[in-house]
Amino acid sequence: MTRKLGLALVGIMFFGSLAMAQRPDLPGSLVIDLGLNSWSDKPTGAELNTWQSKTVNLIYYYDLPIGDNGWTITPGFGLGLERYAFDNNTTLTSVVNNQNERIVSVTDLNNLLPTANSFDKSKLGLNYLDVPVELRYYTRKDNFNRGFRVALGLKAGILYSSFTKLKYEDAATDNRLTKDRQQLGINRFRYGVNARFGFGGFSFFGYYALSDTFETAPDGAADTRTLTIGISLTGF
Repeated sequence: MTRKLGLALVGIMFFGSLAMAQRPDLPGSLVIDLGLNSWSDKPTGAELNTWQSKTVNLIYYYDLPIGDNGWTITPGFGLGLERYAFDNNTTLTSVVNNQNERIVSVTDLNNLLPTANSFDKSKLGLNYLDVPVELRYYTRKDNFNRGFRVALGLKAGILYSSFTKLKYEDAATDNRLTKDRQQLGINRFRYGVNARFGFGGFSFFGYYALSDTFETAPDGAADTRTLTIGISLTGF
């Protein structure tokens, strides 16, 4: 745990120094979003650990100025890597019944792995290809890399990978890690609104999904939607 925390701090300091330094004059910018996730309506029986439910977005943006008054239309493309940590020894499981219908459920890990001694982590992973578009305003009209900026926009994405990850101790007291890529009833397409504001290469961001997380929802999750808030660092 200490090692992971140390690496995270080094990474934040490194990208922070890039964000504050003079950046090379390259077209566009690479933005790294680091955020925490929560759900508006979580599946029945699933408790999220928000501090361990994280998002990393890697997005390339390109500013298209609207005149010379500091306004831009800024499209982008990139990856959205989302993780949701379950806090009460549960996970999501998916089966197809005799009618060829998919059923997604919140499952107790003690029932799924009855011989396990203990459970450490249970996570849901969702990976997206994203296309955001933002309307931005820069106070430094002569240099978008400096000064205050604010943005409001839309983001749409397509899911290309979903999986569950379990870390536990088995009956032989060995540490085990299992990763199961599977269809979990997640909505293949997503869309929502995003906003950001900041100074120079550092900013805060937020994203709220207008689309439902689940297409085939477990109990209680018919209206589950994601809220993500965090910080953004611009690498160049």
